[in-house]
Amino acid sequence: MANDILAQALALFQQGFDTVNSIQGLVIALIAAFMMRRFGQLIAWAITATVAHEVVTGVRRYMAGDASILPNLTDLDGDLKLIGIRFLGYLIAIAILYIVRRMLMNR
Repeated sequence: MANDILAQALALFQQGFDTVNSIQGLVIALIAAFMMRRFGQLIAWAITATVAHEVVTGVRRYMAGDASILPNLTDLDGDLKLIGIRFLGYLIAIAILYIVRRMLMNR
């Protein structure tokens, strides 16, 4: 039972990291990691990065002429789940980049 829950949680984090592992996601995560002053701010910066990702995606959809530029927040199994998974990915990416930054810059 506990192993199943752990396996599902790890799968969600892996899927989240995969959604962030693009140029857009990595640039947003890098900016968030460099603006973060202490590790306790990780959740706030992950939320900020997720919102920024959705805004950039909306602008890209608008510029492409897509009819629906906003995510459907009522679709629990679609857009809302993807946003939650993306948040988990930003948690991982920002944490890793922040740790690397701290190790390289000794701050």
